[in-house]
Amino acid sequence: MHRARGFTLFEMLVVIVLIGVTVGILSFGVGKGLHAAAERRAIAQVVQALRAARVQAIVSGQPAQTRFDLAQRRFAAPGQAAQSLPADMNIQLQTAQELGAAFEFYPDGGASGGHVLLSEGDKRWRIDIGWLTGSVAVRDVP
Repeated sequence: MHRARGFTLFEMLVVIVLIGVTVGILSFGVGKGLHAAAERRAIAQVVQALRAARVQAIVSGQPAQTRFDLAQRRFAAPGQAAQSLPADMNIQLQTAQELGAAFEFYPDGGASGGHVLLSEGDKRWRIDIGWLTGSVAVRDVP
């Protein structure tokens, strides 16, 4: 007697469930990775805008500002289009009172000084702008 070879319905269901679980785990991991990339990109854009203003001030011999619109969560360096932060990212500034929501860089390389605090959920980053050197540095805040 010759037996037919094949899979039982139970074996097929187990394979389908395993495929579903695997796809779910992978999509969760990819989603988290894309979100982390968006965070890094937003931080890099703010740093780039601040550094661009410093370079503009040094090259032109005139003060240059990176301005922030806190209500719209937008920012722009001189001569560049305004950029937006992700919808779930919050921003706070500590800068010179007379400048409002801006950081000013001077032709000698210095700056008005202060910092930008970005946060998203329980993650926080601080971008420091040195008043003497105009340096722009990022660090995680615990």
